Amino acid sequence: MIHYSEDKRMLEYGLMKSYPGIFCFSTTRHGGYSTGEYASFNCNNYCGDVMENILKNRSLLCSLLPGTEKELVIPHQIHRAEVRVVDREFCKQPESLRASLLEGVDALVTDVPGKCICVSTADCVPVLLYDPVKKCIAAIHAGWRGTVQHIVSVTIRSMFLHFGSLSADIYAAIGPSIGYEQFEVGDEVYEAFRSSYSNIDELSARHPVTGKYHIDLWKANHTDLCSAGVVEKHIEIAGLCTKIHNDLFYSARASGLKSGRFVSGIYMRE
Repeated sequence: MIHYSEDKRMLEYGLMKSYPGIFCFSTTRHGGYSTGEYASFNCNNYCGDVMENILKNRSLLCSLLPGTEKELVIPHQIHRAEVRVVDREFCKQPESLRASLLEGVDALVTDVPGKCICVSTADCVPVLLYDPVKKCIAAIHAGWRGTVQHIVSVTIRSMFLHFGSLSADIYAAIGPSIGYEQFEVGDEVYEAFRSSYSNIDELSARHPVTGKYHIDLWKANHTDLCSAGVVEKHIEIAGLCTKIHNDLFYSARASGLKSGRFVSGIYMRE
């Protein structure tokens, strides 16, 4: 079950209660250094915020994470289904090359302790995965485009190929994101989902008043997790709509694209 930290800067997932060797979280928008549309705990450097504040927020986030050895790894997401493996070879590379390798990436997987892999969102779906058997983790940014491309399934496949993970061993947390009632889409988005999901009638319906389709991104990603072989009782859904709870989380639908992003991350302690 999810709960907030005492200072309300983080939402923490129930997964940690069973596995204290990991830490998985989503930040809220409070308690940081950014101002204006980015107030105040924005850690994303691709949305127009002042770099000085972003770096201070990232340093603050690191200080809030338990343990002594930890490093944030945050990709530049572009709504594709590209997965980057953060292995020991990646970690040996110079910072400039590592930054280049994180360009255009929407999911990260690693088996290296202390590497806090993160994704940043403001309505899109963050999905965090943990395999306690093979000791590896994943952080996924599943916007609607990534969801249609089944980025969750692609990431689970990557965990199998690189670390030998079996789907039945994986635990998953679906974080705060835009909910079904608020996610109104155009016909072209509906058609993309209809072409990609055989259970489209479970994921979407037309609003009786507006005539617009609404899509359930939580259920779509839950579908992909189960289809990939993740056991349903291993899946935790935060159930928090970012647009409704814009006081707690950044929401592009509520505030516009020129606003902050909150971070969802997971790492294994040394």
